[in-house]
Amino acid sequence: MRPSHLITALLILATAAAILWPSPDLVSGKKTVTFTVWGMPFEDRLFLDRYAKKWEHLNPDIRVDYRRYGDDLLMKYNAWHTRGQGPEVLRLRVTDYHGMAARGLLARLDTLIDSAGRQRILGDIPAHLLPLLEADGPEGRGIYALPEDNAQYGLFYNKKIFDDFNAAHPDARIDYPSPEWTWDDLRRAAMKLTKYENDDPRGKGRILLAGFDFTVWAWPFMTFFAQAGGALWTSDGLTCTLNTQAGVDALEFLRTLQRDDRSFQPSLSGYQSGTGPDVLFAAGRTAIFLDGSWRIPNIEQVAPTLDFAVAPLPRGKVPAVVSGCVMWGISAHAKYKDEGWKMLQWLIAPEQAIEYWDTLRVAPPASLAAQNSPGFRSTRGIRKPGGGYEVPPMSPENFDKRAAWILYANTPHPLTGKPPGFVPVGPYQTELEEEINRMLNEYLNPSSTLPAQAALNQVVDHTHRIIDRDRAAKGLPTVKRN
Repeated sequence: MRPSHLITALLILATAAAILWPSPDLVSGKKTVTFTVWGMPFEDRLFLDRYAKKWEHLNPDIRVDYRRYGDDLLMKYNAWHTRGQGPEVLRLRVTDYHGMAARGLLARLDTLIDSAGRQRILGDIPAHLLPLLEADGPEGRGIYALPEDNAQYGLFYNKKIFDDFNAAHPDARIDYPSPEWTWDDLRRAAMKLTKYENDDPRGKGRILLAGFDFTVWAWPFMTFFAQAGGALWTSDGLTCTLNTQAGVDALEFLRTLQRDDRSFQPSLSGYQSGTGPDVLFAAGRTAIFLDGSWRIPNIEQVAPTLDFAVAPLPRGKVPAVVSGCVMWGISAHAKYKDEGWKMLQWLIAPEQAIEYWDTLRVAPPASLAAQNSPGFRSTRGIRKPGGGYEVPPMSPENFDKRAAWILYANTPHPLTGKPPGFVPVGPYQTELEEEINRMLNEYLNPSSTLPAQAALNQVVDHTHRIIDRDRAAKGLPTVKRN
């Protein structure tokens, strides 16, 4: 065999090995429950040590085949599904959930929940997450996965910058951000706290210290859009309603911060390693910063002396907090579905939910009991073998500054009677967010003259074309839209 042919053969075998379903341990005589997650190596301290190994200890007749992969796990789920294979317990993103259910990758779960379990399980899930659990699949409309966490967006602020301004301007003090803040409060604070090269906010001086900043991508825009009273989709998820007055209000608000107030100088094209808004905030060069709960341990790690806190998002016409969700499901092709269901119920119980927070602290657990427990008020983090931390701990003294704000999204608001939290989902949510990202990079370009309505119309038109092409390829009827 020629060397080139040998290399090709080895590559084919390696690819097949990566796709083929791992064989269970036939020697142990135990039932093998395959447990798949994605994440960094240090996350094994949670998923392997506190989940997989503990479940084996509690169930001597079970062997847990723990598998941690990279961000390509959805591709593996699809590949395994085509072969009629899949894990007993699998981790998935909410943005993939409805598509996976529709393609038949997931086993239906609500038919497994008895009346007592329904109250125990569903009654513990934050109210704004419950509607997204309903999905269409081969077994009918129902629940095909249950939530693990609920990542949220918050308003980070540098306390020293506020304190220094107030010391220098005792007659024009700025209070720290609070749940009562509105868009107008955000504007006023950002303008006052911005520092310019030539001290002329109306001039063209370079911004030395930004009053407000965030990474330009879909989530921040969807936040302001929802706060302006907008809804992303019609009830069937096939018509995008972004190009309404709420969309215009949200876009024009961002351009006002950028061009009129000159308190916001966006870094376009998404996350920029080493130079992005998160790095500038950690360096003390930004007063107010919009980002997710997952950012807090990272900032603590790279800037341990930075005196910062996080507050709930300001509200527009209505309060709204954009959030995400990671879920647990069972493969439709799992060999031991009953054993998978037992483990999945155990994973979402408050005791294991608080372990997730205690270890990783990237997102609050999707368990009201866990969020209201003493364990939510402090965390142990993950120590490095050679000293230091992979994930810093949170002391009880830091709870008010770093985590108390999270409870806002799950608490009914006096203005609406509903929790402000929402999760943007839909059959074509990923495609919509990609269109929003492209639109924002064009609209917020300093030289752009694109009107807000035209920018939104482009997003909607492009998204509808994607939907229509996909439905035509599946032999589905054309969507009738007004």
